[in-house]
Amino acid sequence: MSSAASAAEPTPAPNLVAQVRSAVAAMAPAATALAVQTPPAAAAPEASPKVTTTGGIDFPSLYMFRGFRQEGDPKLTVQPFIDFAIAGNDTASFNIGLWNSAHTGSLKDAGLGWYETDFYLAATVQNVKATYTAYTYPKADNATVHELMLSTTFDHMLAPSVGVAFEFSKANGADKGIYLEFGVAPTVTPDDAKATVTFPVKVGLSLKDYYGEDTFGYLALGPSVIVPVADHFDIHGNLTVYALGDVTKAVNNDKRGQVTGTVGLGFSF
Repeated sequence: MSSAASAAEPTPAPNLVAQVRSAVAAMAPAATALAVQTPPAAAAPEASPKVTTTGGIDFPSLYMFRGFRQEGDPKLTVQPFIDFAIAGNDTASFNIGLWNSAHTGSLKDAGLGWYETDFYLAATVQNVKATYTAYTYPKADNATVHELMLSTTFDHMLAPSVGVAFEFSKANGADKGIYLEFGVAPTVTPDDAKATVTFPVKVGLSLKDYYGEDTFGYLALGPSVIVPVADHFDIHGNLTVYALGDVTKAVNNDKRGQVTGTVGLGFSF
């Protein structure tokens, strides 16, 4: 390109250049203020643990199971347990656990001191829970009972619940029963106290061969208290009053009623 052509190229008018520079300078403080006022990104919420471990040890005055008295003359009874809860997603969770009962009273005298060890697996979807339990009796031959229980608890201040348990494997010759349970468990947590108090009520019935020819097995009610003693530990206890049906009365030293109490220690991580 010739120097003549170059000399002929137009140049921006001085007043236009000044206007552009002035506009740019005016925008700079606004951009700086916007940057200062922009809040930092919110920190991601801490994820809940995928596995929660709970456990403890209980000391009942008498071991009763669904209205059936388990020991004629109890002394010290020790019941350690542990449970692993696995979070699946927002609607599903899983549990695996172990529960035991060891006795120093008449069961020990009969050679059954380590009386019971139960293994269970459970899956909960929404509010419906399916639990498989193997009730084993280490000192007794051919006594294991396998059971599947379906249960649910409703979202209500009384926490009503219902469960149906099916025995699908028992010792040879023993009838396989179907057990039905209804319950409520209203809970009170006083504003000025750490303790949580629950008032559970349960009714156990037989749908088939669980209480022999009887339908009514038991009614149980009484307060239960949990007192946290540290971030991960608690002391708990309960008092339970039983009213028994004919079959459960017969194995309760022929007494229609029974009162039991339990104290224990628990933990959760």
